[in-house]
This record gives sequence, structure tokens and C-alpha cells, in this order.
Amino acid sequence: MTTPSTSEDGDTSARVEHAASRQAGTERPALVERTMEVLRPLLNYARSEVRMHEAVGDLIPGTINPEEVVDAAVLEALQQADEAPAGRIYPWLRHLVRRVVQREVAAARRRRRERSLEQPIGTNRRDDEETSPPRRLIDVLPNPESPIPEDVVASAEVQQALAAVLQRLPASWREPFVLHAIDGVPLRRVAEFEGLTVAEARRRVERAREFLRSLLAEEYDQLAMPPTEMLFAHLARMDPSHAHAARIRGRLEGDVAARGQDEQRGHPR
Repeated sequence: MTTPSTSEDGDTSARVEHAASRQAGTERPALVERTMEVLRPLLNYARSEVRMHEAVGDLIPGTINPEEVVDAAVLEALQQADEAPAGRIYPWLRHLVRRVVQREVAAARRRRRERSLEQPIGTNRRDDEETSPPRRLIDVLPNPESPIPEDVVASAEVQQALAAVLQRLPASWREPFVLHAIDGVPLRRVAEFEGLTVAEARRRVERAREFLRSLLAEEYDQLAMPPTEMLFAHLARMDPSHAHAARIRGRLEGDVAARGQDEQRGHPR
């Protein structure tokens, strides 16, 4: 058996790299459409993560814009596009969103520590970096059986309280529940997003419903009929603005075009 020469090894390696580059190039246009398809749930996931951290006091309400979180996550996705999974892109993008939010939380904590070190001993000065303690859902919605005014539902306190309760769900149940029960995504699509069978997606949604009913029964133990998980229909949802969707698509398509030009010049990124 003959041993390949060094030049043959180099040729083989070059062919493999070229094939991989071409494969990545053919997948990039698909990455654009796959990302745009999940932009709405991704934006709402970013919003729910921000709300949750606001509710527990990690973030000042209103300081983090969910659109900017998604922008940062898409930028990371472009930088790591060759690592994008061939099938389930939504969990991957969701992971990037979560990582962006975690960085913002870490930065906010760091700023609070620095301000604390600068504050003179014995003072109790409040500033813009301080947060209020989270409030329970029953404190902001004492009687959910009565009609709830729209301005109350839309208030930051109610939205934060709803998000805080929802975050107590195991993540593997929460995301299918939010997609199906709140966003109205059909179970078949939820299963595709999450890489599950339809039966498993349905099972996780039902587990989430049962868990939330239990939490609400505990929270509203004084009511003869505690609210059901339908209370979370009041959780505010966002549709991507035309400007935001166009900005995301422009970045994705611009990256595809730039990489295509680089490959034509023989300088794949």
C-alpha cells in the first residue's frame, strides 16, 4: 500500500475545505429564511427573558430593548453561521439571545458593585441603577376573576409578575407552552421548532398547563376559583416592526452576498 505524498495530502485537504466552503455557501441563503421565519417568537423570547430579569431585580425596567437583544444575537449568529444546525435553528438562536441577556445582566451587576464601592459608608443613596424588589402576581392582580382594565394588564408590574411566574416552568415545558398557548403556533410547527414529535410537544404543553394551574392555585389560595393558565394570555407579545424585520433581513442577506463575493475571488471567509 502506497503512502500519499505530502502534496497529495495538501490537495485532499484543500478539496475538503473547498467542499465545506461550498456547502456552507449553499446553506447561508436558507439561513436567512429560517431566521426570518422564527423572528417573531425570537423577539418575544428576548422580551420574556428581559421581563423576567426585570421582575427579579437584575435589570432596571425599560433599559434593555428586546429588538437590540435580537440584533446582537443575529450578529453573533452571522459570526458563527458555519455552526448553525442544519435542522433546528430556533433553539440555537434562542441560546444566543439568552447569552446576550446574560451579558447585560452581568454588566448591570458589575455597575451596581462599582457604585456600591464608591458610595460613602453610612449613606443610603438611591440611584438609577437600583431596582425595586419583585412583586407577587396576587399583589398586582388581586382579583383576576373580574375584568382587568387594559391599562392595568399593560402595566410593567403586571407584565413582570406574569413573566416571573412563567419563568418558574422548566424551560423544556415553557417554550412549547409559550409558542402554542400564547403565540398560537400550531403543535406541528412547535414540534419542528423544538425538534420534537407532535405527541411530545403536546405532552410538554399539557405538563406546563398543569404546572401553571398548580402555581396559580397556590398563589390565589384564598379564591374559591383560582385563575387558570389562560391568565397568561394577557402576557404582552410583540410583532417585529417592518423596520426591524427589514434590518434583520438586510444584515443576513448582506452577509450572504459578501461571502459569495469573497468566494468568487477565492478568499472564503
